[in-house]
Amino acid sequence: MKDCEGMMNLERVLVIGLRESDAGKTTLARGLIDFMQQKGVDVCGFKPRAANSIWYDYQVVYEALSQGRLYGKDAKLLKKASGTSLSEEVISPVHRLWAVAPQSIRTELSEVPHFIVDRITLFDDQTRDIAILNDTLPFEYGREELVENLFEKVTSVYHVSDLEELKRISNYGHYEAAIRSAYRRITREHGAVVFESYSDIALPWQGIENLDIVLAVEPGYIYIYDPDKYLSAAELSTNIRNELKAEGVCRLLKPMKTVRVPPFRPGQMVNRLQDKIASKLIYLTYTVFQNLNTFSNI
Repeated sequence: MKDCEGMMNLERVLVIGLRESDAGKTTLARGLIDFMQQKGVDVCGFKPRAANSIWYDYQVVYEALSQGRLYGKDAKLLKKASGTSLSEEVISPVHRLWAVAPQSIRTELSEVPHFIVDRITLFDDQTRDIAILNDTLPFEYGREELVENLFEKVTSVYHVSDLEELKRISNYGHYEAAIRSAYRRITREHGAVVFESYSDIALPWQGIENLDIVLAVEPGYIYIYDPDKYLSAAELSTNIRNELKAEGVCRLLKPMKTVRVPPFRPGQMVNRLQDKIASKLIYLTYTVFQNLNTFSNI
């Protein structure tokens, strides 16, 4: 598809982070969405899997759970940036709420991680919320009565008593079905999608394909990767190890371009990225379609 300037529109973009937290994924995704909208692209952000902490993110946790819902700040920001009528549950169909363990408690590899609940939302004939409740937490997190609000609206609740049961529930396919149904809902209403990964994971969903560009971000830098090479490297890495980190995939590749990002004050970040970085970045990603080999040799 060509736009009015004769450049190919971005339709599928993946934003990944090279840090477990505060890499800048959502900020970059928002700046990218804003720029694409200015180019006339009907785009929506999509974070297939998301998570937050009942301790560190209590404001948005309280806001959501008070409504019998569960979503995070990133889903709210992506929804607002996209200007979509779709709910936060469509933007992030799978959401995990974490507890913070006391320092005296350590998690063994054989134990269930210290999450409180997973909210999984499926969009088929009707919207259905499924809750995966962790019954193994060895401590109180102090807002049990607030989390109870979520169970008033969910269709099904699964209780996790050990790691094997968590794996068994994961194999039911609810997580995959939720992400796929949300993606269908988004693409019915919007022509383009900006995928945002979670934490420092290389692929937030194995169903991602036909990408136009991959953007990796860390404090101070944005890296542009050839999408086909990135997905091939991700597939290779998946065959080698179970946990797929973005850094491990990017280490196998040479970025087509590296963009230096100076620090900004919080209120300036999205606009300055759009003004100072995004125009240059998106120009590169648009023109890269004209000659991928040329950029690959830079």
